[in-house]
Amino acid sequence: MDKQLNLKNIALIGRTFDEYYRMFDLGNVPLKNETILDVASGVSSFCAEANAKGYDVTASDKIYKSGASDIGQKCARDLDTVIKQLPDIADLYVWDYFKDIRSLKAQRERAYKLFVQDFKKHGQERYVPVEYPITDFVDGQFTISLVSHFLFLYEDRLDYDFHKRTILELLRITSKEIRIFPIVNLKRQRSSLVESLMNDEYFEVSSISIKNVGYEFMKNGNEMLVIKIRR
Repeated sequence: MDKQLNLKNIALIGRTFDEYYRMFDLGNVPLKNETILDVASGVSSFCAEANAKGYDVTASDKIYKSGASDIGQKCARDLDTVIKQLPDIADLYVWDYFKDIRSLKAQRERAYKLFVQDFKKHGQERYVPVEYPITDFVDGQFTISLVSHFLFLYEDRLDYDFHKRTILELLRITSKEIRIFPIVNLKRQRSSLVESLMNDEYFEVSSISIKNVGYEFMKNGNEMLVIKIRR
């Protein structure tokens, strides 16, 4: 049996602005001109850090129905679960961006603590409770939607119909572009759902491509799916 990270549920793990910048190749995006949605954002600090820089970012996740204390406690538990497994599967990861497990843990803790602080201060002003694939956002409310470590990664528990309905909803509420990272599953293989999506007639009106990015932690996880929206 292939080694992999063993998660009973979708893990609540935080990632930083710098990670998002690399994962989604945001260097070619004029961020000050965009209205960005962070999809299933969990406890990532991207929203907090981006808004502090003057960007317009909204985070969305069903976890935001809970209080800051409960979210912080769950995140700490999930991070502990992941960190305990890493020594036995460290060879499945690229230790470049993170020097070692200790530095990884420190950055993950920094991310979720920044999130908790911002969540307490700004609440539903920036953090909208959303249970995908259904949202209350209006048509074209955002110019760009970013999906981090949600779609494709958990293909064993989120089926193609869920992926399809979620992306169709993102197409409704996004005016320019959707970026999804990574496009591998927990076994570090490109998700079979990627090809299904790219060949689905429902998405023929959009331009879908795969792009390499300058970030790789999970081996083979250095590609994002880019959906350019044509109205």
